Amino acid sequence: MLTSFILSILLIAFAIGVLIALDAITNVGANIVRSILRFTRRSKILTEYILRAYIRYRKTINKQII
Repeated sequence: MLTSFILSILLIAFAIGVLIALDAITNVGANIVRSILRFTRRSKILTEYILRAYIRYRKTINKQII
């Protein structure tokens, strides 16, 4: 009887530990995904800005003076 009680307490403690670890791992994964998405969005905006600047530059170079 006492052994079952101790084992049940250990099982509950193990389950709580697993849930806490799972929560921490999920938070880390979510932060990694968020940072990757933020980085790719910044890269996309920067690429678009550089491309627009290059197009403006080409238009200026190819503009006829007369």
